[in-house]
Amino acid sequence: MYPFLARLSVTALMSLGQCAVALAGTIDGAISFPSEHVPSMTVYLTDLDSSRVRTLQLARGQTLFSVDVPTGRYRVFLAPNEAGAPNIYGAYTQYSLCAKRETGTCEDHALVEVTVTAKTRHSAVTIDDWYLTDEVAEQIDHIRGIASSSAFDSEPMSAPRFSEYPSVPSDVPVPPKVDLVGSELSEEDRALLQVALANGPNFAGQVTATLASCGLACGHLLLLDWRSGAVRHVTATNPPAEMQAALPCRPEEALLFRRDSRLLIMTRVRGTEVVTQYFVWNQNNAALLPSGEYQRTSQTFCAVAAR
Repeated sequence: MYPFLARLSVTALMSLGQCAVALAGTIDGAISFPSEHVPSMTVYLTDLDSSRVRTLQLARGQTLFSVDVPTGRYRVFLAPNEAGAPNIYGAYTQYSLCAKRETGTCEDHALVEVTVTAKTRHSAVTIDDWYLTDEVAEQIDHIRGIASSSAFDSEPMSAPRFSEYPSVPSDVPVPPKVDLVGSELSEEDRALLQVALANGPNFAGQVTATLASCGLACGHLLLLDWRSGAVRHVTATNPPAEMQAALPCRPEEALLFRRDSRLLIMTRVRGTEVVTQYFVWNQNNAALLPSGEYQRTSQTFCAVAAR
């Protein structure tokens, strides 16, 4: 009887030990989102040893999170999951480490490994890199098991790519004085623009882009040039119209742009078709120039979302 109890006790201790290993520590995260309004998001933690992906849902406005994880090596990234939110990834990268040390220009956006061990039970990350390269974004797409966001599967091969229009970072150290002479901006739009300026240029290296509301499922784009302080209003063209957030699917793709690219992509519904228009920021004369337009049926446009 006593040997049996001894074996039982050892087994119980082993089980407790396995549980302790299974919940070895935590990864704590802080989010620095590139705009005042933080959408609801999903946190992804991919285990490099087992390829398992853990997820955590964050509420709108939530900027802190904590996830219990076993010992292992992880990569951490986020994706907004709210209708109309920017179609971008945020991640813990070499850029995050560089920005923390404030060591000059930070251009490396490679994902960083986060290690949790029996001795190092707590790891902290800051998700502040929202300007990933196409290669890193495709790596995240692969981890999530979805079609590459840069593949443009439903569009012609001739459709412009962000990487084809690289931008030069702004050398202006402080936000410019906004020139609102002759502007018809509302007080709400002016306040929104000032908030967006605090996060630095987010388009074409030297422009702050923000979407102001013009009603339900409607918005107009404001572009502020950091070199001159001039504000431009942008609407869809052919025919002119306000931008729409209410796409039949993929609502996050109504407006796409990146800090490291001069390409801006606007998608809206025109009758029974979905139209995607491409614009390129001309850094010499601070103008947004049409670059191309592709028209698809709603069925074709939504086929990518269904994959």
